[in-house]
Amino acid sequence: MEKVEKALRRTTLVVAGLLLAGALVQMFGTDAIAGSHRESRLAGTWRMQVTPKNCQTGQAGPGFDVLLSFARGGTLTEVMNAQAFQPGQRTAGLGVWDHERGNRYKAVWDAFVLFDSPGPPGYKRGVQRLAWEIRVDDDQATFDATSQFLDANGNLVFATCANGTGTRFDDSQDED
Repeated sequence: MEKVEKALRRTTLVVAGLLLAGALVQMFGTDAIAGSHRESRLAGTWRMQVTPKNCQTGQAGPGFDVLLSFARGGTLTEVMNAQAFQPGQRTAGLGVWDHERGNRYKAVWDAFVLFDSPGPPGYKRGVQRLAWEIRVDDDQATFDATSQFLDANGNLVFATCANGTGTRFDDSQDED
């Protein structure tokens, strides 16, 4: 009987050890694998340099920066410093992103335009809807984009195009 109890205790300890090892791999292994493939992942915060363009002529407008945070699970938050908007005229953008294939991603988000402004370009109160196609290479990105400006009734007022580059935010940038 004593041999059976010892074997049962040993088996119980082995099973408990395997369960603990499995739990640790589940908790930490996924992040380790994700970290080792970081170069092909979009999740994180990026500083993007945007060059807006006339969709028909390709004529470039004044560039500006955008901060984009891509959360795991597919949501995104955006803030921009485009001088074309008056102070307080446009909210931060909120939206979604998805992996298409390889190093390619797509993102769509909306920002509210809170009041009209004189032209050009003459923004109207409503929504700015942005769609980006993003390519990631290590901690660098390039993108092509479209932007639709819709009035408060959802009617298209005008559209713009853009392209640009970006760099992943890295905490080592602030080291002393």
